[in-house]
This record gives sequence, C-alpha cells and structure tokens, in this order.
Amino acid sequence: MNLLRQIPQVSKLLEIYRKKYPEGLAKRAIKEVLQRVREEIREGRREHLEDLTELIEKRIRELSTTSLRRVINATGVVINTNLGRSVMSKEVAEFIKEIALNYSNLEYDLEEGRRGSRLSHLEELLLEMTGAEGVHVVNNNAGAVYLVLNTLAFGKEVVVSRGELVEIGGSFRIPDIMRASGARLVEVGTTNRTRLSDYERAISPETALLMKVHRSNFYMEGFVEEVRVEELLSLELPLYYDLGSGSLLNLKELGIRTQEPSFGECIRKGIHIVSGSGDKLLGGPQAGIILGKGELILKMKKNPMSRALRVDKLTLAGLEMTLRLYREGEYEKIPTLRMLTQKTDELKKRARKLIRKLRDVKSLELFLIRDFSRCGGGAMPELLLETYCVGLRHKRLSTPELERLLRKGEPPVVARIREDMLLLDMRTLTEEDLRDLAKVFIKLED
Repeated sequence: MNLLRQIPQVSKLLEIYRKKYPEGLAKRAIKEVLQRVREEIREGRREHLEDLTELIEKRIRELSTTSLRRVINATGVVINTNLGRSVMSKEVAEFIKEIALNYSNLEYDLEEGRRGSRLSHLEELLLEMTGAEGVHVVNNNAGAVYLVLNTLAFGKEVVVSRGELVEIGGSFRIPDIMRASGARLVEVGTTNRTRLSDYERAISPETALLMKVHRSNFYMEGFVEEVRVEELLSLELPLYYDLGSGSLLNLKELGIRTQEPSFGECIRKGIHIVSGSGDKLLGGPQAGIILGKGELILKMKKNPMSRALRVDKLTLAGLEMTLRLYREGEYEKIPTLRMLTQKTDELKKRARKLIRKLRDVKSLELFLIRDFSRCGGGAMPELLLETYCVGLRHKRLSTPELERLLRKGEPPVVARIREDMLLLDMRTLTEEDLRDLAKVFIKLED
C-alpha cells in the first residue's frame, strides 16, 4: 500500500513530459504505464518505482513509432505473406515515390489532351509479354476470381473439380468467392481423382464456364489424376484458369525446378481467361491480373464491380515498373526472382560474413548450418531451396527468449527455430539486413 501511495499523479508527470512530447501522446503513455505498475504491485511482482521514468519514455517511443514497420526477414521464406509478401526493387520503389509526390497522367491522355484510361499504362506491356487479346487489372487475385465469375457466370453454373476447391490465405475459400459472385458451383470428381468424363456428365444448358484452379499452395502425390487444360478446351466451353500465384516466366529457364505455369503458356494453349497475383511470383505490388480473349475482358471492364475493385495510382506505378524490368530482361533487379535463384555458394559466403560480424558478441554460440528455404506465399509448396543459415544459441537466454527479444527489437528480426537453435537464413537477408543484424546483437549484449 505504501508503494501504491508513492506513485506520482498523472498531472505531475505530465508537467515533465509535455515539454518534450505532444500532450496527448505523453498523457496516454503515462496512464498506461501507471496502470501496469499498479497491477504489478498488487500482484506482488514489483517492489520499487526506480524504473518509472524509463518505462514512460519507452512507452512514448513505442506510441510514436508507426504500427507498420520494416522487419528483417530471416525466416528464409521468400514470399512471406505475414511479412508483406514480395519485396519490390529499388527502381520500383523510386518510381512509386515519384508518382506519389507529384501529379501524374493517371487518367489523362497526354497525346490527345483528354481523359484516358488508368489501365492504359499496363495494357501494352502485358499484351506484349503474354500474347493475350485483352487485359484487366484489379486489386488482388481474389477480386479477379470474383469479377470473372460475376461477369461470365452470374446465375449460371461453373464446373470445377473437387480437388481444386482450395482455401487461400486468411481462411478465404474458392467456393465462398464463387457463391458471392452469384455463380452456381458444380463440383465434379473426387478430392484426388477427376476425369474428363466427370466434366462431360456435369455440363448442362445452364453451364456458363469451366474453371480450373492451380493448386499453388499445396500438392498431391500418389493415387491422383487431374484433367489437363488441353482436354478441357476440347469440351468447347469457355475455360477460366485461376493460376493463384501468377508468373510471367517459365521459371525453369531460371533454374527453378517447378511445374508452375506462366500467364503466357496458358494464353498460348488457348485458355479463354487466366488470372493471377501481382505480388507473389511476379514480384510486384498486390494486384489481380486478368488476361484472355478480348470480348470477355471487355465485358469485365464494363461490369460495375470493376470500379469497386480498381487499383490505385501507386499500385499501377509499382506494377508498370516491375513489368518494364521483365521486358528488359533485368530479372536480377526483381528481389523475388533474385532470392529464389541465389546460389548456395553465395549464401554460404554471406553466412560466414555474418558470423565474422557477430564473433565479438561473447554471449552467442555461432554455427554454420546447411538447411532449406521455402518459396512461400502459397506458391510452389513442393520446392525446397538449399540454403545456408547462421545458427545461434545464447549463453544466458533460452532460444524462445532470444527469438522473442529479437522480434520485439529495433528493427524487429523474425527468424525460425530448429532443434533449440535460432536460424538466420541468408536467402532472405539483404546486405543492409546483415549490417543491421550485427547492430541488433551488439545492442542486445549491452
């Protein structure tokens, strides 16, 4: 009770801090800290008030920091959904900054001196690189799925294999999006085996569309069978292929062993409509890219929902510059592709470099670990990428305690734990990250 009485009043503390910080910010920090201190005293977890000033200063700094922050991704998951998915290149970021800080010809035709289309900045690039007749871009691929189905199959049947009714991130499921679009789902086949005859029996006068969903976030092995797109096209109905992750390249050409289809491959096969994400394998900003037959794309553009799903100028800027890097063949400037194709020798060299930087941190035990990275982002789940990590054990802290301290540090570091060791995977760490990691651990030592 004596300690509780010694806690200063909010107004007295506010007189001290309002000179250095905005009054509202200081008042909130003081109230939150005092509330926590009172609870600790009542629960017998506090016997002094010596750190009160330090706690208030710390809370003010926390409240002053933006909620969305840069994080050091040491997990080895390249397209890390929780950490913002694909990292964009400096060239892309600089172009976004230029457009953000100035007026632009977003919907203005400079040649004709009249109103233009915001999608005109992307159409020529995407048509050239994929061979599609038409292109549309919306805010994400779930929006693309909704718009395709709502436009082409509202009140009609869409036939899809049970083995392709996937759940995407955030517990959103393809059947739910289909129902919301107004299309009627017709499931065929079984979870593991679907044949062409299953589609043939399901087709009726009410069938508007055949749909195929690429299983980008899981794969099946063993007693499985699926119908190839070439077979589905033989049924002479419009075919929509949801690629999910989306890719502009045949990734095998970059040395990535995968069966991931690209936009261009699908268009060349004659698929009527294809959609995919802009911020996964493509390595750009969040967007839903729709490609295909010109007359079908035009119907989607005229759908009133296109307005609700449209992309803003910063997304358009990021996507345009990303596409230009592809067109010029400058794949090494696209961080997602660069990370996925890094050689193990390079990763090993960088791991040793980090170990040298951390040798002066006496509380750490350091190990060079050979392991595997993941693509992430619901793409290529079967792909294991050989990598090198720096393994860490702390002489005083448990591995979970070390992980928590790093995660709550400045900047936050997110890593993975394996066999009671914290692993820092070189695949997703930049040179700037390596410098900052050394500072983080030196500060931890203090």
